[in-house]
This record gives sequence, structure tokens and C-alpha cells, in this order.
Amino acid sequence: MSEQPISVSADDLHTYQQAAQHAAQQAARWEDAVRRAEHGETVAVIAHGEHVADVVPSGELDRLRETIAVLADRETMQDLRDSEPEVIGIDAIRALVAERQARENQ
Repeated sequence: MSEQPISVSADDLHTYQQAAQHAAQQAARWEDAVRRAEHGETVAVIAHGEHVADVVPSGELDRLRETIAVLADRETMQDLRDSEPEVIGIDAIRALVAERQARENQ
């Protein structure tokens, strides 16, 4: 019985090794990004030379959404501008938003 010769390329092996090394490097970079976010740092994600996303600490996105909601609410912003004494702190802002929502729900 004759065996068919098998063609093996050392170039293919090198390509697979490079791909494995690249994947390991990328995994290490993501692990570093997550570790840095755990310590409060925002880490930029770059793809094809462009800043496409950020890895942010847990809870930061909720805080940003809350800030956007307050800034987008004209009545709350007017209340903040008109308040005397000056409103300081997130609890005071949350109280203003809650009052507005209660009035709207009546």
C-alpha cells in the first residue's frame, strides 16, 4: 500500500505560533485593563488607531447616566440655579429630582 506524501510547511507553523503569541498578548492587555479599572482608572480602547471605547470602573457608568439625566432635566437645572442657599451634594440633587418626579406622577 502506497502512502500519499503529506505536505507540511514550516511557514504555517510559524504563522500559528505568531497568532498564539498575539492572542496571549491581547489577553494580557485586557487583564491589565480590567485590573486598572478595578483600581478606579478609566482605560482607553484603541482599534485601528482610533479611540473606540473605554473600560471604566464599576459604577462609573451609572454615575455618568445619573449626571446626564440631571443635566438634561431643565426644571431640575433651573432649581439648582435658583436655589438658595446653594445646593451642594448629590443627596440634594437627588431630592430635587425626586420632588420633580413626584409632581409629575400626581
